[in-house]
Amino acid sequence: MLQPLVVGLGRSGAGLHLKALRNLARSGQIRLGPVIGCDPRPDLARDLSGVVLTTSPEQALRHVHDPRTTVAHVCTPPHDRLPLVRELADHGVRHLLIEKPIATTRDELSALLRLRERAGLRLTAVTHWLAAELTTRLRRLVTEEPYGPLRRLTIDQDKPRFTRSLASGSHRTALEVEIPHALALAVHLCGPAQVVRASCTELRTDHEARPHLGGARVELHHTDGVRTRLRSDLTSPVRRRSAELEFRDATVVAHYPVGEDDDHAQLQLPGRAPQIFRDDALLAFFHAAYQDFATEDSPGFAHGHFATTAEAARLVCEAKALL
Repeated sequence: MLQPLVVGLGRSGAGLHLKALRNLARSGQIRLGPVIGCDPRPDLARDLSGVVLTTSPEQALRHVHDPRTTVAHVCTPPHDRLPLVRELADHGVRHLLIEKPIATTRDELSALLRLRERAGLRLTAVTHWLAAELTTRLRRLVTEEPYGPLRRLTIDQDKPRFTRSLASGSHRTALEVEIPHALALAVHLCGPAQVVRASCTELRTDHEARPHLGGARVELHHTDGVRTRLRSDLTSPVRRRSAELEFRDATVVAHYPVGEDDDHAQLQLPGRAPQIFRDDALLAFFHAAYQDFATEDSPGFAHGHFATTAEAARLVCEAKALL
């Protein structure tokens, strides 16, 4: 039996992780121990029922049954994560799911990689788009080439994010908000890449402004020749998470679910009616990760996704260096 420890009870921890953990427990496929929550100032507007609340990692670790069977969900702001991961590792926690991005500088990423190796950590970023059924279908199109080889990938992620960006300093640039999801997807579909251009825009209202938080654009050149464009508008009045794949002979358009209230994805193939299906990627991600963590002698899911996770983090750092 594995025991979740959710560190950081804001929107990601309390709003997304706890909900997915409840659904995972209800599925009956994974046995979970009591959920431990850790945050000195939890978001009390969220549903925290059934969670053992603590205010520090030290206090939280006193409530876990066994650090070796604990799965730590690291949902703190990205610039505070490395010391927390080091503290958890020092207390014997080996299974970690870290919110994206796993690092915001090259030095942080190098230090995390060294810690992972030295402490034998089984960790990965919460890149749940990679567990989506929609991504599986796109990956099949890329590998089987029914429309010829892939030539260009464009990913758009738009949503209004004024309130959180103005109220919180948890993210310093738009490259740390939605772009890490897109980078992981691009690496998963197209392989390793280099950043050739990156930029951020200002977030501005009639009364306030925040540099680098209005949106971001990144262009990648992949080693196999594919070109990728990533665009994220955090001042958009509408929500969108879409991917357009330009193959030699046709273009395919995919739409990921955009909110907590609806989990349907859509895939438009040329000359066919749209495929519309339920696609709870975060639940699927947690299910695969917990199954992996329950099997000590198998590298499995977390190991397989870590290379993509690390490459996406490296690209975030590359893009930030160009600002």
